[in-house]
Amino acid sequence: MRKIKKQVVLITTMIFITHILSFGQGTRYTGPYTPSGSIVWFGVDSKVISGLSFTKLSQDNIQLWECSNITIKNCKFSKSAYKAITAENAKNLVIEDCVFDSVADGVFVNSHTGNSFNGGTCSGIKVRNNYFKNIIGGWPGHHSVQFAGINGGGGNQINYNSFESIHLQSHVDDVVSVFKSYASVNDSIQVVGNWFRGGDYNDGNHTGGAITVGDNGGSYILVKNNILVNVVGGGIGNAGGSNIVFESNILFQDRATANPANQTAGLIMYNFDEGKVDCSSNTIRNNRVYYSTTEGKLLNIQANSNCGPISGLETNISDPTLNASILPQNIAKAKGITTETEPVVVPTNTIYKIFPNPVFGKSIVITFENPGNEKISIYNLNGQMIVDQSISSNRTEINTSNLIAGIYLLKISKDNKTLEVRKIRVG
Repeated sequence: MRKIKKQVVLITTMIFITHILSFGQGTRYTGPYTPSGSIVWFGVDSKVISGLSFTKLSQDNIQLWECSNITIKNCKFSKSAYKAITAENAKNLVIEDCVFDSVADGVFVNSHTGNSFNGGTCSGIKVRNNYFKNIIGGWPGHHSVQFAGINGGGGNQINYNSFESIHLQSHVDDVVSVFKSYASVNDSIQVVGNWFRGGDYNDGNHTGGAITVGDNGGSYILVKNNILVNVVGGGIGNAGGSNIVFESNILFQDRATANPANQTAGLIMYNFDEGKVDCSSNTIRNNRVYYSTTEGKLLNIQANSNCGPISGLETNISDPTLNASILPQNIAKAKGITTETEPVVVPTNTIYKIFPNPVFGKSIVITFENPGNEKISIYNLNGQMIVDQSISSNRTEINTSNLIAGIYLLKISKDNKTLEVRKIRVG
């Protein structure tokens, strides 16, 4: 009977793996690309960005503010110390068949509840069939994909992507982060059918989890049919959400590449904001896990009582037949993707804050930790420069009393290079 049961488990595993591998995770496009500068859109509707490359740009590569029905496809983002794609209060945004290689952040989509556009949230966000290699932004807060406050429904997805982190080249927090995002019973946020391979564990290149959902709250998120190999940090985690489902995922972590300082588990349910958010009605079912520590101890599932009873635990299998070969050893090579080899260094010598935003008084304040000949410029949405002011100290105050109510772009630059572009709202 035991032999028959083992054979059934092996056959089921092979059928599942064959199904996943046959789908073709990651980009289905490998060029050609046309070089492009950064793209900044406000209130644009029904446009396609396709076949472009964004390399070594000195600001976020594509910025979308209050845009709807936008498709970004067949593009390549590389060698950038800034975010590849940012979007705020987006509606029906599709990002597919793109390559993200050595960028500070891949895709960052967030909601601004103070903005009435699209109900103050994001909806219909689909990040699918992309390839991500070596997010180099640093920890904390840098991700291949992050959904922040994606509460508007519309079939939000992070599906069928490939994520590859090369040791000592990646500098990422959680690879996929679903932060404070609340879906519904019939319209869950999906993280489905993705591949994850590799990670780091040294102090200079800290890696968080491969997939973290329910972060600071969240609900109705489905994490299903993902394959994770040697991601070093935690595998799949719910950090404080309700009605979260981890289903039919495969996770393998070998002893040789396990994190010696951070003994995290393959599947984790733990309420890190206990007493502040609801972590209940969660499910872990039909997963196959073999997650080793440096001592060879298995840490397959960590299911804490502060998330309440968790259903489906008895259906999961600790599968010693799993090994690193369940994914290609080099995903980029297997997909025919040409990737970068030159390291990218993120500038860390200047830290600044901009407040208040929105601006309801007569001024806005920019504080710098280490000022050094930076310049502040403010533009209206027609591209006209309204303010042009140099930074003279750690604290610079800019008079905004002559600005009419509306949205402006605030640019921080140095030596004719853009360091950052922020949207500010004058009330």
